[in-house]
Amino acid sequence: MPASPVVIASKPGIKRDGTKFEGDFYVDGQWVRFQRGLPRKIGGYRSISNYLSQISRGIKTYTEDGYTYVHSGSSEYIERFTLDQSGNASAVTDRTPVTLNYSPNNAWQFDVLYDSINLSPSNKIIAQVAQNLDSLYNSIGGQLFVGDLRSTDRFVEIPIPSGVSASGGVCVLHPYLTVFGTDGSLGWSAPGDPTNLTGAGSGNARIASQKIVRGLPLRGGPGNAPAGLFWSTDAVIRASYVGGNQTFQFDTISSQSSILSPNSVIEYDGIYLWCGVDRFLMFNGVVRDIPNELNINYFFDGLNREYAQKVFAFKVPRFGEIWWCYPRGNATECTHAVIYNVREQTWYDTELPNGGRSAGEFAAQFATPLLTGVTINQDKAPPTIRQTQAGDTRVTEAGDIRITYTNDNYKFWQHEVGVDEIDINNANAIQSYFETADISAVALESANRSLRCELIEPDFVQTGNMTVQIVGRANARAKEIASEPRTIVPNPSTPYEQVVFFKEIRREMRFRFESNILNGNYQMGQVIAHIESADGTVLGATN
Repeated sequence: MPASPVVIASKPGIKRDGTKFEGDFYVDGQWVRFQRGLPRKIGGYRSISNYLSQISRGIKTYTEDGYTYVHSGSSEYIERFTLDQSGNASAVTDRTPVTLNYSPNNAWQFDVLYDSINLSPSNKIIAQVAQNLDSLYNSIGGQLFVGDLRSTDRFVEIPIPSGVSASGGVCVLHPYLTVFGTDGSLGWSAPGDPTNLTGAGSGNARIASQKIVRGLPLRGGPGNAPAGLFWSTDAVIRASYVGGNQTFQFDTISSQSSILSPNSVIEYDGIYLWCGVDRFLMFNGVVRDIPNELNINYFFDGLNREYAQKVFAFKVPRFGEIWWCYPRGNATECTHAVIYNVREQTWYDTELPNGGRSAGEFAAQFATPLLTGVTINQDKAPPTIRQTQAGDTRVTEAGDIRITYTNDNYKFWQHEVGVDEIDINNANAIQSYFETADISAVALESANRSLRCELIEPDFVQTGNMTVQIVGRANARAKEIASEPRTIVPNPSTPYEQVVFFKEIRREMRFRFESNILNGNYQMGQVIAHIESADGTVLGATN
């Protein structure tokens, strides 16, 4: 039978669960996403600040007058820097409160509230910290701090009244600050005054039986705004404003829910998505599963649960993506991500670059995510000059004497920028590849024969050379054999370069496309393979 043209088309998404032969989805990939049902390379990333003192355990961004104010919390610090409209970073400023309880298990939550009560009304950034990094159920401590959003002054501590726990986190429901934690405790401030948790209009309640670990604003109906959604370790609770002495009323949306980590919750266009302890969940009026037949086992079986509190989510709205970053295998930091594409209604995954990321947030000014690194920056910062203050245990007490304090440094990254890794002045290629589902006469036509590929007609929006290999085997348990890579050039100068020639035979045949060159980029179109019948050999080689 002469060769026939076959469109190399798989369903969008990368299937990790089950066997490779059973499905019609792509079976492997790295740094690849799907748009219009087709693969394309994920964007590049660049380091924009190289001098965070420690691995970040929570960040907050806020934009005003062309500047984005970035705050990061770590084991021992709150640090702040600004980004201009081009992404150029200022120096990092230490805003650590002198009363901070230092701990390697410190995890942070931040929010912003306009303080209308103070003599100088302004936006305030509120920081909450507790030793939650090693256990979701931690009940130790919990501190609240506040600082002017645009200032470089150190944060100051907010007293926590009796009956209120700050071991869980904070959430602003304008004009109220809410703080929550152990035993279902939730307290709220006087309206417009985040530092006042006991004055007129403030209050507290026990809204769940177990610890509350996360809160986000929720659209309230007429007369019920502001409203919020709160996650305890086993329930989802809605808060609605009712006024009067009660201020808020609370109703349980689900009493049979779960949450893997506080930072795994994310809002996307009014829908709330998060990781449970054994499934992915969403709230769009009711709590329900997010369907996932591609990599749910891959995620939960590969997750290092000892470090599950480090799981965090961010979004890439341009491509309709939610990324959940997590520590895989024996990793102690988030080294991989599973990605849910809301528009394509599919799942895929990727390994994270540079050893991983620890925290992240989508920044509207740049229309890109900002993420923090986990490996020590080999380019050390100049020695940091710090002003000692009474009670600051990180430096020698020296009154008003300025002293030198040195530290390791970590990078801060902007993603979805260009197509390469830009680290200071060094540009590096980013490897991106994908592998199609099997093409098999046995499965498609119930015909016991192998297939021979003579050539393919590439169809890519492409920058830089790509390669293609034919991968496959004689049966589902046979050893896989990969052909030598063939080059796909972006601008063919001869008819011979317009197609890619092969003489490969596989009974189960897949195609692996890769870009791994500086400035390399691609979007797949309709690639055609010319395939004909070959022999019907079922047995493959053993070595």
